[in-house]
Amino acid sequence: MSGTDESGNDPATEMGFALHSAARLLRRNFDRRARDHGLSDARWQVLWHLTRAQGLKQTALAGRLEMAPISLARLLDKLQREGLVERRPDPQDRRCFRIYPTGQAESAMALLGGLAEETRSHALDGFSAAEIGQLQALLGRLRKNLIGEEIECD
Repeated sequence: MSGTDESGNDPATEMGFALHSAARLLRRNFDRRARDHGLSDARWQVLWHLTRAQGLKQTALAGRLEMAPISLARLLDKLQREGLVERRPDPQDRRCFRIYPTGQAESAMALLGGLAEETRSHALDGFSAAEIGQLQALLGRLRKNLIGEEIECD
């Protein structure tokens, strides 16, 4: 699906740039809100992943975050000192630890949920419910196409 419109632009190319730009702006807006509460993007991403998959091994968490294990170790040290995560020995492998969020992390995630809602509300201002549904459906189809390609390449 390619070709130019009357003005000589390729709509598919323009859509790709617009989608990338919108995603970047959405993330920057959220990051700014989170930073105002002392939560950098790396910190909130660790907490977000851990609340959805508690007990991950550090190496698995590093993979999900696309982060070097040593960088994650330093970040986890800091989050542990702040009481947001805890490391527990892996019962099957004494060399490994599993990472869990603490009760304090739940409070931080509740705050982040509110910030995410503010960000979405701001981003979708002026959209009707039908337009939001349509956007969600279209992006879902786009993701499905891309996920299919990822699976084929693995």
